[in-house]
Amino acid sequence: MAGKRTYKVTLSDEERDLLHAMLSSGKAAARKLNHARLLLYADEATDGLRRTDPEIAATLGIGRRTVERVRQRFVEEGLDSALVPRP
Repeated sequence: MAGKRTYKVTLSDEERDLLHAMLSSGKAAARKLNHARLLLYADEATDGLRRTDPEIAATLGIGRRTVERVRQRFVEEGLDSALVPRP
């Protein structure tokens, strides 16, 4: 079903600040930074960007399935797990 999201990413203020700090420093692996951007785009909080999976995939140049997996890991396992790329 197009546009349906099973896993909703809602970042806390602390998580959002941490991701912004990580991106501004640029001192992490490229895939980890992409996952941070993805989570910020997917944020459903009041001041979040609330982008859809296809929009996020097109913006970041990654696959839609990657967006789905990172969302799922964030909801099920937390921020640290969602940021660490798996092979």
